[in-house]
Amino acid sequence: MLYVGASHIPTRLLSRRSILLSQKHGDAALTLCTERISRVRCTVRSCSGSSSQLNLVDWVTTQGGKVSGVALVNLAGRDGGSGWGLKAETEIAVGTKLIELPARCHLTYSASDDVKLLRLIDQVPSELWGAKLALQLLYHRVRGADSSFSSYISNLPVGVSGIPMFFPRECIAAIEYPPVTEQVKKRCKWLFEFSQNVLGKLPGTEEDPFAGVSVGINALGWAMACVTSRAFRTKGPQHPASCLPLIDMANHSFEPNAEVRSNGQGIDLYSKTKLCPGDPLLLSYGNLSNDFLFMDYGFVINDNPHDRVQLRFGTDLVQAGAMVANVQSSDGEALNINPTAWQNNLLMQLKLAGPEADTEVTFGGPDHVDSRLLAAARILVAQEETEVQGRSLERLGKLDQPLNRRNERAALRSLSGVAAFSLSRFSSSMEEDESALLSGHVCSSLKHAQQQESVGSLNQKSSQGDVEAEPIPLTEDMRLALRFRVQKKKILSNAIRVMGRKLQELAKSSSPVPELNTAPRKGQAPPAATKKGFGQPSKA
Repeated sequence: MLYVGASHIPTRLLSRRSILLSQKHGDAALTLCTERISRVRCTVRSCSGSSSQLNLVDWVTTQGGKVSGVALVNLAGRDGGSGWGLKAETEIAVGTKLIELPARCHLTYSASDDVKLLRLIDQVPSELWGAKLALQLLYHRVRGADSSFSSYISNLPVGVSGIPMFFPRECIAAIEYPPVTEQVKKRCKWLFEFSQNVLGKLPGTEEDPFAGVSVGINALGWAMACVTSRAFRTKGPQHPASCLPLIDMANHSFEPNAEVRSNGQGIDLYSKTKLCPGDPLLLSYGNLSNDFLFMDYGFVINDNPHDRVQLRFGTDLVQAGAMVANVQSSDGEALNINPTAWQNNLLMQLKLAGPEADTEVTFGGPDHVDSRLLAAARILVAQEETEVQGRSLERLGKLDQPLNRRNERAALRSLSGVAAFSLSRFSSSMEEDESALLSGHVCSSLKHAQQQESVGSLNQKSSQGDVEAEPIPLTEDMRLALRFRVQKKKILSNAIRVMGRKLQELAKSSSPVPELNTAPRKGQAPPAATKKGFGQPSKA
């Protein structure tokens, strides 16, 4: 999804801080949902030759839009259908308007729509913006040729590949990354319950906007997949999203050669660079992590600069990292993190503790470690309050500004331990996953471990010696799951390397980094605080 005229800030389909879902309930919903909507992903309808292309282009022009110098083309997707996109037909100069799409071509909803449909949309939680628009898409699909969007809908894929919500159970288990797998469970749970408890009771009632047509979980799952992979936020995150026919066929790149602009009434597509005949038109869907690209679009970008590994902060997380890295206190004993009042106060200012806490921290990004996580580690390994006095929270979170040698060694080693501990939670190494991707096969022992993980039987995992290592061909879904988790492992491995390099630099440094800040002597003023002080926590 894109914001037009605003920063590309994704609106989350479901809040990750609201995924406190019963494991048993979530798994049951997952089983029901993946079994019932498996057909959604089995076939993909391709635009059948030039007639389909002309139908959609002609539809845009007959609705008052304009199309110049671009056409639909099959870019050889893995299934022959999902590879459709836009290409330049002629040489195109920078800043050329390629598509002009008037407001009547935007598939969205407003107060002027069918009252029954709007009442149904109102029953969907606000964070499920995709489901709201999906109901409008289904409304037009049910109307068939009577809908003004029939040409557009006829060009949508019959099935959607690569979306984890439609993966078989073993492929979901293979993701092994809770922020995504829990999202899958939550989406499946909502789909199942809404389809059963709301849509299933509509036919034959006065509240039915679908004219008696039964709309089930297959249809709703298909519509949600289409919407979340295509919708634009043309009026900002507080307004309904829109599907933009033809424009939404452009594929993604972090280095786009085209861009979407609002003209006040409609939406236009412009060239951003010079284009040659045959060049694919590429839009930036936003600075999205692989979590969003995987969940909503069904693909993963290698070495995505915007990707992160999410963790839930707690003092026990840093304690676990310190134990893994064998961090010791100044007396030679294992470091025991037991926050004092002043440390808890600073954690609250970082919003990592207390009633307003946002405990999501990350590895990844330019500095490889979340500034709040780094600040928290430095605070928790500090032996005295004087070590952090006079430093703003922003200063505490800067990787290139250590407090003192002892503190920095303990903090960096603890963070390396946190990353190593996180890596250990995967059932296989990065090398094993990369080998499976190269060979196109995964050994049965690894698959068995993933299946055990999926049913919550981590303690019952068989060792590789217990299971015959018989190669099993990778399905496309399993391949995508492995590619996704390899990227997460790369982030954690890179973080460990960066922490190690910083430790080496610290050991070799001749710069005057003090061993320990001391309290000011009697009659001496304390160090001056920065203008932000501890009361202004930096943004992670």
